[in-house]
Amino acid sequence: MKFANVRELKNNTSEILRKAEKETVVIMSRSKPRAVITAISEEDFEDYRLEQSPVLLSSLEKAAHEYNQKGGITLKKYLSGRTKKRG
Repeated sequence: MKFANVRELKNNTSEILRKAEKETVVIMSRSKPRAVITAISEEDFEDYRLEQSPVLLSSLEKAAHEYNQKGGITLKKYLSGRTKKRG
């Protein structure tokens, strides 16, 4: 883990980003940690975007509410029923 202050981040952004590809960089301000910069793969970035998506989160909330109100079946039961029909 590396540490950098806000001034270093401002003056050496590219260098700090290169360091972050190898290890986590903690950005400090007034001797307190303020942010963490870490590498992220394209796949992880897509997962992050989905996890932060208000549209997806709203859809999941709506589906959970509907499931609680109307009931339903588990994914395992659904899939086992689909495989039996195919056979």
